[in-house]
Amino acid sequence: MDLGLLFVFIAVLISHLIPFLPLPGYLATISYVASRNDPVSLALAALATALGAALGKLAVFLYGYGIGRAVMGEELTYAKKFFDKISKWGIDVAVFIFAMSPLADDVLYIPLGAAGYSIRRFFAALLAGKLVLATVLVVFADVAYAALDQVVGDAWLSSLILAVVTLVATFLVLRIKWSRVLAAYESGGVREALRAMFRSMVGK
Repeated sequence: MDLGLLFVFIAVLISHLIPFLPLPGYLATISYVASRNDPVSLALAALATALGAALGKLAVFLYGYGIGRAVMGEELTYAKKFFDKISKWGIDVAVFIFAMSPLADDVLYIPLGAAGYSIRRFFAALLAGKLVLATVLVVFADVAYAALDQVVGDAWLSSLILAVVTLVATFLVLRIKWSRVLAAYESGGVREALRAMFRSMVGK
């Protein structure tokens, strides 16, 4: 058994278990990909990452709406508005979109759990979304590491740079206030939404 894959799975699982407190679990995936370059290992890394993330969010789904309402604050309003916009395509599609994107997915999963939504349907859409996200992450990490290694010429330093870039990107995404982005989109379209996203990233 590949202990590296087990570590990836556990790290990602733990990082997704606690709602509204995201941890950099994907660093384990990045580190694993940096140490492997064969297609089978990369595919298994994507699968382990997706499964860990999906199981972690399944636990969040089961926490229930009461906890979510107590801690979400204004993001609950954003969640309801956004969900109303995309639910016309179906709840499963909404779950898939949240799972494969940097959206604050806990604000959707907890209310769905409290509403008694089908666990099987929820998990199927969730796993599909996380598999897309994990695949993109693995491919990005593999390409970025190869490019860095060509430029830097040092495997350890390349891995370190990639880890730092991942942490910075994660930090910036987590700073986004999606409620403001949605409000800006409703009032001024895509351009205003992008501006609101950038402002929240830099703390304005």
